[in-house]
Amino acid sequence: MTRTPIRFAGGTLVVVVAVMLTGCFANPLDTLVEKVTEQTAKDSAEGIVEAITGGEAGIEFGGLPDDFPEEVPLVSENVLQSVTVAEGMMVIVTDPRSMDELAAQVQEDFAGWEEVVRSDMGDMVSAMYKKDESLSVTVLVMKASEGEETTVGYTVITSNE
Repeated sequence: MTRTPIRFAGGTLVVVVAVMLTGCFANPLDTLVEKVTEQTAKDSAEGIVEAITGGEAGIEFGGLPDDFPEEVPLVSENVLQSVTVAEGMMVIVTDPRSMDELAAQVQEDFAGWEEVVRSDMGDMVSAMYKKDESLSVTVLVMKASEGEETTVGYTVITSNE
């Protein structure tokens, strides 16, 4: 896989992560989960992601995708949801620790990887790590609202080439 498709795929998944993690606009999944069964919510969420990405999507609430790479470390086992699309996957976890503690944990967890880019925007820390040409991970650590846990999103791009 060349760099351009990886960047495009990564960009697509980062948009999905940003849409699901930010409070910039209402998350339609919130209303769905409150009013209907989990399966209906899952089907609706998959439809939304498929419309955004233009391809098939799989969504899991509370679990990792079956093919989640073992070498990708997560700061928490508390998985809120995961999304799988053709280009890769996204996993969102929560943790009671502070954003600063989790950002430091992420940096430690990926110490053996190449850090491609890192950004601290105050309420969000993001970094992209690359293990080799076949695996890259973008991690977003979002500051928690009062009374909430910190949210960490992982966007995983894999290539078998």
